[in-house]
Amino acid sequence: MSGILDALHDLQLIEGKLADIRAKADSKRRQVRIHERSMDKQNALMEQKHDTIRTAQMEIDGIELDIKTRDDAINKHRMALNSAKTNKEYTTILTAINTEKADTGKLESRQLQLMTEMDVLRAEQAEIEAEQKKIADRIAFAQGKLDDYNSKTAEDVSRLQAERDKQSALIDPSILSVFNRVAERHEGAALAEVQLLNAKRHEYVCGGCNIAITLDGVLSLQSRDEIQICQSCGMILFLPRELKTH
Repeated sequence: MSGILDALHDLQLIEGKLADIRAKADSKRRQVRIHERSMDKQNALMEQKHDTIRTAQMEIDGIELDIKTRDDAINKHRMALNSAKTNKEYTTILTAINTEKADTGKLESRQLQLMTEMDVLRAEQAEIEAEQKKIADRIAFAQGKLDDYNSKTAEDVSRLQAERDKQSALIDPSILSVFNRVAERHEGAALAEVQLLNAKRHEYVCGGCNIAITLDGVLSLQSRDEIQICQSCGMILFLPRELKTH
């Protein structure tokens, strides 16, 4: 490796340490998000149960009012029976009473059915509440681990960022721009190590994509103080210590 590549390699080592810290933090953050998504699902279920219970209660209240109205009508019909003057009038009123009673019976059956369903819904609602509490505990635990990790690594991150800035200042801005673009495309890794497959046949490959590198390319890296891009994966090639003068 030449001076430029030495500087880039040192920068890559710093970036790698920062990336490792970020990756571990991201992993812990994903755990928080997984539990939060579970909570979102439970919240949606709870909202559905709440709406269903509210709709059922409205129907029960409506039935209650309807039953009261019919009871009032039955009482009026009963009073009318006492003043019926003909059998036909008496029969008509009695039929009306029986019809109201039959309809009231249907309403009461529906009301009982709804109340039974309400008991089931409330039991399901209690189960959801219990699950929400468990998930809330998991979120708190996962968030605590993330916060603790961020707290423990804050000093290291600050130090590494300072080292990165210092190392970046040693590199020509145009070369640093290339490094940053390549790193962005490859999840923070900009450099790929040249690997020797067969010394006798002078066979080399890019450690980033495992595609062959010509001997001329390797000799260029050994002799020139400039960056060389892998034509396959686009990463910046560098030689390990054992190949610098191989």
